[in-house]
Amino acid sequence: MSKYSPKNSSVLFYVPLVILGIILIAFVFNWQFKGGFDFGASLPPPAKDVPAEQMINHRALANETSLAADGKMLYTINCASCHGPDGQGNGPRSVGLNPPPRNYKTEAFKFGNDIVSVRNTILQGSPGSSMPSFALLPQRDVWAMAHFVRTLVPNPTPTDDAILAKLPEAPTPGGAGTIELATDTVARHRIPITLAMQQVRDAGYFAIDKGLRTYDAASPAAQLYLNRCAKCHGQHGEGMSNAVIGVAPYRYAHTAPLYASNAPWLTDRAVFDDIVVKGRPGHIHPGSGTLTRSQLDELFGFVQSLARN
Repeated sequence: MSKYSPKNSSVLFYVPLVILGIILIAFVFNWQFKGGFDFGASLPPPAKDVPAEQMINHRALANETSLAADGKMLYTINCASCHGPDGQGNGPRSVGLNPPPRNYKTEAFKFGNDIVSVRNTILQGSPGSSMPSFALLPQRDVWAMAHFVRTLVPNPTPTDDAILAKLPEAPTPGGAGTIELATDTVARHRIPITLAMQQVRDAGYFAIDKGLRTYDAASPAAQLYLNRCAKCHGQHGEGMSNAVIGVAPYRYAHTAPLYASNAPWLTDRAVFDDIVVKGRPGHIHPGSGTLTRSQLDELFGFVQSLARN
């Protein structure tokens, strides 16, 4: 009988193949790693501790009046439904809003009509009114809308050095963290890091039971909620994802369930009133400054009833 059995022959055949495979894997890994290392070494060092606001040349964007061409489309999508196509405050959604949307042609701007004040109002909203924040939009788009709004305003305040001084200084050209948002199409679809972190924190409200709550829809409190809140928060307070811009790339705002167990508006009446009346600066939540104390009581009781269901 031969000392080389079929079993021994199989072992002698496969062992070299395994060793060869290990060598090939090691070679490919080392080759790819070296390529990535060399590419990384050729890149500029990352910005360290650079606030998001300082990475954008706001002063250049404030002076770039040509952005108004892009702003017209953005205004039509986001603003015309309330302010009207010509800024006269007569959009289809303006009916019933109190205070009504501002008429750019005849009314003074609450925070000023210079380019920086208009941009800040679009970015932060107007507490106590139905004007929400558009902070989810890219900074360039916010500036573009501000430039277009100023084309609708008779005799807007000129943009001089005093106006520009309200903005952060321009980043050093070519320095760490510099982003030319006026021409960088990739950067146009970013949001500030601080806003992204806020969205992550808000996401904590979603880690709860999402079962739908039941209630008497004919009650005054329910009617108040359905007319003022359900469009964004859902008919049962379950939270929704709402498109805040209607063209690609789509952007969505997420509302938390109103009955989230860790929601501050359930446990602190002052927080609830502040959010409802003033809105949330930096978010798309508008204010409802015209609600009476009785209506606030009804709305607060209704939201609490959702949590008890």
